[in-house]
Amino acid sequence: MMKQYIKTKTMTHEEIKETIEQQLDVRLNSRNRRRHFTYARAIYFKLCRDYTDKTFTELAETVGLTNHATVMNAVNKTMYDVEYEKKYWNIYTKLDREFGKKPTAEQQIKQLKIKVKELEQVIEGYRLKIIG
Repeated sequence: MMKQYIKTKTMTHEEIKETIEQQLDVRLNSRNRRRHFTYARAIYFKLCRDYTDKTFTELAETVGLTNHATVMNAVNKTMYDVEYEKKYWNIYTKLDREFGKKPTAEQQIKQLKIKVKELEQVIEGYRLKIIG
């Protein structure tokens, strides 16, 4: 069974664009094909697809492109390359967590530690019932 995630369309593409340009110190409208620019645009397109209702064509227009295929390539192929570039992957996951209101890894660890303590107390209670 596949998990279904509800995508909250709460961000605007301008907010996402501004955040990425600040985080990566790039201009997304640049025609530059260097890796730094390509990965930044791929992250932008992926986050926009997840957190806005923009189509591929509309996203292409937001960065001055005329062809939606560039956006599709970035989302479907370039994002796989981004996964192996630690710097860019960390920025993507950080922004994805912020935009999606997801807990950080530290927050998840803290929650799990609390659950472990609760379960240890339950187990101790059962031990006392068996022994006593």
